Parts: sequence; C-alpha cells; structure tokens
Amino acid sequence: MESAAAFRVGISFHTFVQDYISFVYSFEDMMEMASVLGRGVEIVGPSNHRGFPEVTDEFERTFKSGVDRYGLIPTCYGSYSDPFMLPDRDLTPAEMYEYLVPQLKGAAKLGFPVVRLQYFSHVIAEKLVALAEKLDLKLGYELHTPLTLESDTVAMLREQIERIGSNRLGLIPDFGIFARSISQHHLDQGRRAGVGEDLIALAQELWATGTSKHDAVEAVQEAGGDERAVSWVNMLWGCFGRSDPAKLVEIRDHIVHCHGKFYSIVDGDEPDLRYEEVVKVLVDIGYTGWVSTEYEGGPTDTFTIAMAHQEMMNRYIRKYAQK
Repeated sequence: MESAAAFRVGISFHTFVQDYISFVYSFEDMMEMASVLGRGVEIVGPSNHRGFPEVTDEFERTFKSGVDRYGLIPTCYGSYSDPFMLPDRDLTPAEMYEYLVPQLKGAAKLGFPVVRLQYFSHVIAEKLVALAEKLDLKLGYELHTPLTLESDTVAMLREQIERIGSNRLGLIPDFGIFARSISQHHLDQGRRAGVGEDLIALAQELWATGTSKHDAVEAVQEAGGDERAVSWVNMLWGCFGRSDPAKLVEIRDHIVHCHGKFYSIVDGDEPDLRYEEVVKVLVDIGYTGWVSTEYEGGPTDTFTIAMAHQEMMNRYIRKYAQK
C-alpha cells in the first residue's frame, strides 16, 4: 500500500539536559546524536547556549557548523517569557517584549522556522506576530499541562489566534497532556520525598477521577499530607494532563510543532501516555510538521531511550500512514 505523507520525528536537546549540564555530553555530542535521531533539532534557549536571551555570533557559528556537518534540520527554538523573573514584581508587557525580541531574532539567525512561546506572552501577541512576519518565523504557544485542550486558558488562546488571523501564530501540543496514568518515576519521587503509600494511592485515585489540583491538594492535606506531599501533588498535576487525543482535530489548523514528551518506554511503548491514539489522530488530520522527542523521566541512557521513543513513534506512523 502507498504511504500517505506523515509528520517527522526529531529530537529536543531538552532530552539531554541533565547529561549536558553535568558534562556527560558536549554540544557537539548532541549534534552528532541528532544525526541518527531523525535529524530534526530543537533547542531550548537558556539550556543550550550562553548569553541568553541573545544568540552570540560564536554560538551561531557552532550551531550552523554542526547543522552542515551532520545534515541536521533546525525545527523549533524554545523561547521564554519569564514574567516572574524579577524578585519584587512581574515584567510589564513592554519589558516582556524587550526580553523576547532577541530570542526571536536569535532563532531566525540560527535558521529555526518555529519559536515556542509560553502562554504568558499572549498579552503581546500582536507585536510578536508583527516581528515574526519580518523574521519569517512561526510562533506557537506550548500547550503544556495544565494547559489541556479542554482548559479555559487554551480556549482563550484559540480565540486570540483566530481573531488575529495570522498563520504566524499557532499552537504546540505537548504530549504530557494526553496521560492515562502517573508514571512510576513520579510516584517514586513522592516516596523519596517521604510521602506515605496511603497518600500516594489517594493522589492516584484523585488524578484518575479528574479532580482539580485545588481539590486534590485539599484532600491530601485533610488526609494528613504535609508540605512535601502538597509540593509533590502540585508537581503531578503540572506534568500529567487528561486531554482526549481526539480533540487534536479541533486545533488541526493551528498546530505548528509538537513536543513528544515521554517518561519511560516499557516493552516498546510509553505506558502512561496515550501515544498510539495521538499518532493516529496526527496522521488522520494530515499533520506534516515535526514532533520532537522530549524525555523527562529518571536518570538513564538518554540516547538509548530517545531511540526507543522514536522507534515507537515510527512504528505507529507506519501503522496509520497508509492510504
């Protein structure tokens, strides 16, 4: 059977962040690994180059040299809005714009076609879109838990995108919003923090029944949970969303990139995220952009687990990308 056009799977260097900052991998190592991890490269500004929010000429040379040497394709630059970066107040919209301008210019300088935005920057969207037009960039709000497809915030972002009416502004779904369960790694984090098994079981039950974060925190506190337990619950509700992959159809015209978030691979599959359903919907709606492998689990051989994630993704692509 003839295969339909389908999306491609690359790598986010966020996958290697712990190995990079602890000098296990150099930037050159990551670029070389990318050549066998789909060749599409996503970087995160403050994690992957010095001088952030500026992109220095030195880093431009380093990055472009690696792209040429290994035959790579820049896919997405991870920018930050950071409205809370000051100790005494939030950034004003004007200050946020000033902070984002060098990031967008740097992304264009490096050859990235897409810039990831945090939703905080929606207050300056029109100005950012105007700049993106000049720089020939697309911008995408990252839909990271708790920004599920069903959330009020995402509804607001969708309304804004449709109102502005520019193909320069879209959405970047993070697959952590498509969870079916909480990962073993995150449960073990609670145990290491001293959270008792009764509270761990309670948190799982609350999450599985769709309890809000506010109500879950209250329930855990009422059951005797201390600050450590509350912090752990807040983390869980910030990592695992309960969106239905079928709802990707509703934003099909606004997807400019995707983050292939995952926490583990067991027997060839991600046990806690609804990957097969997500891939099927992306193929069905005709998405032909990039998905960046993005690992956020426990310490492991990150290159090997990234390979396993891409093998899973490509297996599902082959399964569903048939005419």
